[in-house]
Amino acid sequence: MDSGYKTPAIAHQLLSDGVKPIFPYKRPMTKKGFFKKKEYVYDEYYDCYLCPSNKILDYSTTNRIGYREYKSKPSDCQACSMIKLCTLSKNHQKVITRHIWQDALDECEDIRHTYKWRAWYDLRKETIERIFGTAKEDHGLRYTNMCGREKMAMKIGLTFACLNMKKLAKLKG
Repeated sequence: MDSGYKTPAIAHQLLSDGVKPIFPYKRPMTKKGFFKKKEYVYDEYYDCYLCPSNKILDYSTTNRIGYREYKSKPSDCQACSMIKLCTLSKNHQKVITRHIWQDALDECEDIRHTYKWRAWYDLRKETIERIFGTAKEDHGLRYTNMCGREKMAMKIGLTFACLNMKKLAKLKG
């Protein structure tokens, strides 16, 4: 799958349906010069995070969009020497969010790193990505230019049918 589909909800649904998704690597979206989320260790047993200076970020609340919030104690952060690499908040508190279905994304990462699935993912650039790139560049699928879902579905279906026939003709010829 494309990195745009690498969300906890999609990963959870696919794993629930018995499908093993192979998502690509997605670069962390952390500000430059700050600690990345992977540098904070999640403790599953105590349901908390440990920061790089071994302070605990306790569970605080779950927001409306399904993210659990873990917050540090402002007194711990105020005395920390690494606060400039951690947070710029005025109340000296680090907040980390973790989706309720983050375990599904973690399982997908484990799948991606297995030898068998890694080889499958490497074939993706030779087959699927190439066709989508051709469709976007040569056949006007970069933007939708028709109104309505049915019309776009028809255009996409015809485009990919033609691309498949072109591929078949090259294989036969």
